[in-house]
Amino acid sequence: MSVLQFALLGLGLGGAYALLALGLVAIYRGTGVLNFGQGAVAMISAYVFFALRDDLGWSVLPSSLVTVVFAGVLGLSFYLLVMRQLRNSPVLARIIATLALLLLLQGLATVLFDVQTRTPAPVVPTTTLDLFGVVLPVDRLVLAGVAIALAVVLTLVSRRTRVGLAVRAISDSEKGASLSGLSPVLIGALTWAVGFVLAAVAGVMLSPVAGLDAKALTLLVVPVFGAALIARFTSFGVAVLAGLGLGMVESALKVITGAEGSWYTWLWTGPGRSQALPALVVILAMIFSGRLLPARGEVVRGRLPISLPSRHRVIGPVVALVAGVVFIYSVQPSWLSAGVVTMAGILIALSVVVVTGFAGQISLAQVAFAGIGGMTTALLSAAGVPFLLVIALSGVVALLVGLLIGLPSLRVRGPSLALVTLSAAFICQVAVFSDGRLLGGKGFNRVTPASVFGYELTDTQFAVFTLVIVIAAAALISALRVSTPGRRALAVRENEAAAAAAGINIKHYKLAAFAVSAFMAGVGGSLLGYQANVFAYERFTVFESLHTIVMAYIGGIGMVSGAIFAGLGASGGLFSQLLTTGGLDAYQQIIAGGALLISVQLHPDGLATLAHTIRERRGRRTTKPGESAPAPPTGAAPKPAPHDRDQSRALDPAAPVQAARSEGS
Repeated sequence: MSVLQFALLGLGLGGAYALLALGLVAIYRGTGVLNFGQGAVAMISAYVFFALRDDLGWSVLPSSLVTVVFAGVLGLSFYLLVMRQLRNSPVLARIIATLALLLLLQGLATVLFDVQTRTPAPVVPTTTLDLFGVVLPVDRLVLAGVAIALAVVLTLVSRRTRVGLAVRAISDSEKGASLSGLSPVLIGALTWAVGFVLAAVAGVMLSPVAGLDAKALTLLVVPVFGAALIARFTSFGVAVLAGLGLGMVESALKVITGAEGSWYTWLWTGPGRSQALPALVVILAMIFSGRLLPARGEVVRGRLPISLPSRHRVIGPVVALVAGVVFIYSVQPSWLSAGVVTMAGILIALSVVVVTGFAGQISLAQVAFAGIGGMTTALLSAAGVPFLLVIALSGVVALLVGLLIGLPSLRVRGPSLALVTLSAAFICQVAVFSDGRLLGGKGFNRVTPASVFGYELTDTQFAVFTLVIVIAAAALISALRVSTPGRRALAVRENEAAAAAAGINIKHYKLAAFAVSAFMAGVGGSLLGYQANVFAYERFTVFESLHTIVMAYIGGIGMVSGAIFAGLGASGGLFSQLLTTGGLDAYQQIIAGGALLISVQLHPDGLATLAHTIRERRGRRTTKPGESAPAPPTGAAPKPAPHDRDQSRALDPAAPVQAARSEGS
């Protein structure tokens, strides 16, 4: 089949990209939010439509109407119940909310529908058309035509109607638009409903072409962001053209997939290369442009989650070691295996605490770094490299990859950096981990059992080794939080301009955060490889990355105890084992997504800060009105305790900068 024919066949995929990109642009123009759940909306809507049409026997028209209404109500409800409350919250909170929606819809689809990949019957006629000498199915042209027609309609609405002008006014200045009588809430609800309906149309029309697959449809959001970025999240027309173009190029690249040639063609051939193209477009666009997300005149009153220092930096590791050893020597093998996964999950979650909780760099690629460590472990262990050296080298290789992926953070931040790291994780999943050529021609590699000086470790001994590694890492991160570099990292997180004015080298701290976090994640991935005695890339998917950051946010993304919570909730960990024992393992994503949607609104600092919140409330109740704290002894300057001093710095956005300046930075 010729390149031209493959490119024209890509009109179907490109049309779906275009429709989803239209929804992303509409939502961003109305509320300034990057909806990472756009692909999940397309997925759940497609399952609703085909359940009505194929399982219940409805005709196409009523099934379509119900699906459109379902998507619109879902978008309206999500905005009013969640995003409206976060309208003036920091970017991280809004990104996390859309990730929670993604996990929630993914979990609901798993529970409610048969998510086995299948190709449903077409929605539109399947006749063919001879175009430029190429026989082309009509459904591809219809999908592309629908995208173009909707782009024209949305463009006219945005330029010629009062609603469109209101959206543009709110985008320019939300406060000014409100004073003029416009309702940001009404406009936000409308744009979210429209965005979800466009996603539903894309999911329904694409499924007969590319297959009905829960994970594949959900991950469509990654290449779709490429089209939306090219349109700078403002132009509907450019978004459609970019979506169509990306779909056609991706399809045309399949012609050379599997082709043999010179050494450099190896980079472009093999599994996942064509799928990785749109994600690569996102990364390159961000690197070379620096900024493709237009600024908005919105009011942000919230703050990032607090980062409290550990209250028990000495006794805590001792208690954890004792409790861990008791657990290891008293549980059954299935629970021991889940415990090792939990400990490795804690290590990976600690990497999230370092890069996002301390340095404020939103990274969605931490599990991808763990996958790099796991792949390195499989290769080195097969070559006979000693166990301890394999662990260290796996962390070093992940560190180098982390530095590479962290380079864009020197030019972009916030949601832009989240897009870059998500795209990098997607590329690792589809083009690196799944490429058997990187693992000696196999889809996975065996990992030799761990051994020290020729003595093979038992499962129990390896669990103790993992426990020691995790406790040491947690202790080091706790010490980092109260150290001078840690406080300077917090200063970078709170206000980069102020930190630079205080003399802090912003670039060094950003890259250092990525390097340290990637090393820790790589070691965690290596431990997972030794735990399972195999490198299985299914453990290091984009979904696992999103699940990790979601659980870390629920627990407290700026605290070590939050990482412990995230490890407990890791896939295959102790919470999963508990759900499996009760026959509820299919509900893990629903629980995680639902819990996060509640947490991000009611307690955005995470569950780990509940004790601090309770102590504060007790202090306010016990202190009588007008009563002041006892005066210090005569001649003694009031000096707060070290913990209180660090705590106040974490709670005051300006304090880290002041602390860094006072320390001679």
